[in-house]
Amino acid sequence: MGHRVGIDIGGTFTDLVLLKDDGEFHVYKEDSTPDEPLLAITRGLSGISEESGISVSDLLQETEFLVHGQTMATNALIQRNGPVIGLMATKGFRDITYLGRGGKPERFNIHLQKPEDFVPRYLRLGIPERFGADGTEVLPLDEDAVREAARYFGAHGVKGVAIAYLWSIIDSSHEKRTAEIVKEILPEADVLCSCDILPEIREWERTSSTVLSAYIAPIIGDYLRAFEKEMLAGGLPHPPQIMQVNGGCASVPDLLARPVNAVASGPAAGPAAGAHYAANTKAPDRLIIVDMGGTSFDVCMLRDGEPVMSTDIQVANQPIGVNGVEVLSVGAGGGSIAWIDSGNSLRVGPQSAGSQPGPACYGRGGREPAVTDANLAVGRMAAGAFLGGRRSLEIDLANRAIEETIAKPLGLSIREAAAGIITIVNSNMASAIRAVSIERGIDSRDYVMVAGGGAGGLHAAELARMLEISQVLIPRSAGGLCAFGMAVTPVKHDYVRLFHTRTDENGVAKKVSTLFDELIAEGKSHLESDGFKSDEIRFTRHIEGRYPGQVHNLTVTLPEGPIDEALLRQLEQNFHDEHEKRFTYSMRDQPIECLHWRIAASGSRPAPEGRLTTGSSGAKPTGSRVSYMAGVNEEVETAIYKGDDLIENDRIIGPAIIEFATTTIVINPDDELVVQPDGSSLINIALDSGK
Repeated sequence: MGHRVGIDIGGTFTDLVLLKDDGEFHVYKEDSTPDEPLLAITRGLSGISEESGISVSDLLQETEFLVHGQTMATNALIQRNGPVIGLMATKGFRDITYLGRGGKPERFNIHLQKPEDFVPRYLRLGIPERFGADGTEVLPLDEDAVREAARYFGAHGVKGVAIAYLWSIIDSSHEKRTAEIVKEILPEADVLCSCDILPEIREWERTSSTVLSAYIAPIIGDYLRAFEKEMLAGGLPHPPQIMQVNGGCASVPDLLARPVNAVASGPAAGPAAGAHYAANTKAPDRLIIVDMGGTSFDVCMLRDGEPVMSTDIQVANQPIGVNGVEVLSVGAGGGSIAWIDSGNSLRVGPQSAGSQPGPACYGRGGREPAVTDANLAVGRMAAGAFLGGRRSLEIDLANRAIEETIAKPLGLSIREAAAGIITIVNSNMASAIRAVSIERGIDSRDYVMVAGGGAGGLHAAELARMLEISQVLIPRSAGGLCAFGMAVTPVKHDYVRLFHTRTDENGVAKKVSTLFDELIAEGKSHLESDGFKSDEIRFTRHIEGRYPGQVHNLTVTLPEGPIDEALLRQLEQNFHDEHEKRFTYSMRDQPIECLHWRIAASGSRPAPEGRLTTGSSGAKPTGSRVSYMAGVNEEVETAIYKGDDLIENDRIIGPAIIEFATTTIVINPDDELVVQPDGSSLINIALDSGK
């Protein structure tokens, strides 16, 4: 067994986690370099190698599994700064990406502007061809029209081509032939077919997913191939893996075959990290995983031991279509900027100071106060403890920014203004957690919160108190939670087959059984080619269906066991139960109309168990200072502890602050922190305190 490395590029920091084969692990943060992402990675590898006492080449040579998560794909879509791309659609349907479903995100906002299209209309071309819904060829493919369109694209500098024809999910031959012709004429362009990207019904989602893939493929393709080359040249014995939105990872070639899987993929590692750490909590299979970094606050959930997934994920108001870990992100990070709106009210975010210039206390020219400045100003952070002392924060600059921008205009003291910033950002984050739990009929009080990110420990216990969550787990690797999740995530491939049927039709069980046998064989073959043995491969089966007459689908897990009539009856029961949980009602006398049958094929090997390798003196405070405790809305004298001194079973009663190199934990009065065997901090929240 070798080492595992996770690399997560964020808006402010690039996080690296090294999990050694003996369970020892290190977390390292390096400033992100958006214009040259590989620079932050090479610097980070140097830093974490030095910290762990080995050279970079030795680290890479001894690494069995390296996974990289990136934000380039998501950023390109949000900023719309990608290459020129073209779309070939069935003649008469070229405007499907513009029309969508005919609605808009805010239906009552008459001033809402329609987002700019990823493919301008002059590069959306209709091709004479047509298959019917039953697979019969209505109109042959006009190959001359395809050649003319390809030459037209070439004259306009198109770098990527999306091909999305009607009913290609029934017969893909027209799309495949079109791709062959385009590649002959435009050999340097990335050419992607909807039948490969998203072989599912619903033209808008399928076309959108293909267009987004074509848009980001030229960007991430060059970068990921360069990253792979750099790692292999440095001594990595196996090709690196890339994080996907489905919660697993894949090789560079596999990811570039479906580039849309790279969108929103970083936070999708959260469930893997949470599940790895939560065994000793009250509800290890029911987790709310939060990650508060420098730019955003990400929330996802683990229900019944599985991450909550969705096919309705959108980025930049466009559906990505593929099944992905459902993550809600809001602009509430350590770098989120505090400001006063036109009604003279204090707001926080969504705009962020990022890594350049960063919060005012970084001393890099930032003049607007951020959440980090507020935490520093009220004693929740120490100027000399940031990044283990590698960077000193300047409290005078933080105070000045808060005073000039917030305190004076509102007639508050600096500490009152800073406390207000903390209160508001806490409220914003609590609202995000409610949106994925309480507003969907899920009682968050039955869950354990797992908190990560550099700023997560500062706010997690207070969020739990607001939501009446009794336990919070802050992993020792919290400062790089998603990077750790990447290091322990499985390799994963998704397969889907369209088969429109109902659970009460005759002979459906045998047809579905054959369908799943084919999908499982395909997944098994793929994972074996990735190097996994049969006992390292796992399959989970899902169906996407609805009640007859409905238009919106619900995805549920297919029970274990051979597919027969009894299993279909259990599937119906599971669907009714899930529908009632999600929408408060069910129609138990109705069959299920099924559309898509899915297989998630994953391959994994046991990851080393993290172990506590530092700490010998136990829980002894190194000093104290007055700090603001938002849980009780008071400033109190607070004991300060050095995180690396803590040992297993240490217990600390708040108010207290625990300072680690990559995160700081705030324990409110009467809350209790218990150090776990792997060094994680389990906080039991005193819910009756502070009410």
